[in-house]
Amino acid sequence: MYVYRKLGVKLPRTARAQFNVGMPIDRRHLKVGDLVFFRTYASYPSHVGIYIGNGKFIHFSSMYHGLAISSLSDRYFSRRFLGAKRVLSERKVKEIVDRLYADK
Repeated sequence: MYVYRKLGVKLPRTARAQFNVGMPIDRRHLKVGDLVFFRTYASYPSHVGIYIGNGKFIHFSSMYHGLAISSLSDRYFSRRFLGAKRVLSERKVKEIVDRLYADK
């Protein structure tokens, strides 16, 4: 939620609510920026990360007390993977990239 807010995109607070936003994406078609959802302590989406490419995602980890990068193929996450959503359109990604480069 925090990262997307910095990009001007408002998301609901919980992983469960975020799972209802965006377009469902098959795991084989993930792009950088897609949200990946997991069932950790409940039967519904209870954990979310942002896909960063090469089968990896960034997320907040209570185990590591902060940001962590994990693999979707890690045993823990692969068993709990629920799905992915694309909330950024290609146009929005281009706007963000253009804005980042304009600031330099």
